[in-house]
Amino acid sequence: MISKKHCLFCNELVTVERKGVVDQFTACMCSPDGYYSLDEDTYSQINAFPYAKKRRLLPFVSAYIREQSTSQGSIHLTLEEVEAIETLPSIPATLEEKGKRLLIHLYHLTDVAYEATNLHPLSQHYNLTYSTNLQEFVYIIELLKESGMIEREGSVLKLTTLGWSEAMALAGGKKSKSCIVLLSSKVDISEEWTANVLPRIEQCGYRVELISLSTLRKMDETVLSRISESNLMIADLTESDPELYFAAGYAERATVPIIWTIRSNEAEQLRAQSEWIRPLIWEDAEQLMDRLQFKLE
Repeated sequence: MISKKHCLFCNELVTVERKGVVDQFTACMCSPDGYYSLDEDTYSQINAFPYAKKRRLLPFVSAYIREQSTSQGSIHLTLEEVEAIETLPSIPATLEEKGKRLLIHLYHLTDVAYEATNLHPLSQHYNLTYSTNLQEFVYIIELLKESGMIEREGSVLKLTTLGWSEAMALAGGKKSKSCIVLLSSKVDISEEWTANVLPRIEQCGYRVELISLSTLRKMDETVLSRISESNLMIADLTESDPELYFAAGYAERATVPIIWTIRSNEAEQLRAQSEWIRPLIWEDAEQLMDRLQFKLE
């Protein structure tokens, strides 16, 4: 069942899909290119929080979801996890710490200093710095500009040489290669990959972006650009959707290397349908992780 609700954390109207006992929220400011999910009763429980608690807590949750879904593609939160987010030691408390989050974000999106990143409109990106409003986000941008870390032209930001060096140090000194991952929209498959497979891909030196089915259906220029500029695509054909094949075909035309994977119970059907796809066949997540790691290394 698909419906529309206001996201509790960013207040944008968002598509909600009920999958079993889980509600999946897609493509709002919290997770622009992916989704987050809550247990079916969690939305109403959070909505019943006192106003003061919601005003204090929910912006942090929005920022946390965005940070986690940027690297994982999706995130599932329990009520207990939502309430604990504001006390996590990783949450930035000062303007300086918040500015570092923006530097890291720009670093992950670019390959060299002075490469442009367009954050238009800025009003949909202030959770990148765990800011509670646009005014603070703009102030942080100006602080970074004044310190020589970035250049700004409206909503277009560029890391300077100084900013690039600082961001590289903050990110651990290693520039990851980008990897687009395409999966079925089935909850069990996406959860298995998110919990087990994606972290292993990241360990192999890749910055993973899981693009959701709803984002693929839009196929706007931003999505196509990210696909064509990626270093690698991994496309899992298990219970796959037509949009996945289209996106993989676009990547192939852009000469992006593709690793195909499929669960073993569907492999024979794929062989009958296509002779040119030679996927990695997997029985379970552990086997898939090992085979992908061997392929990537």
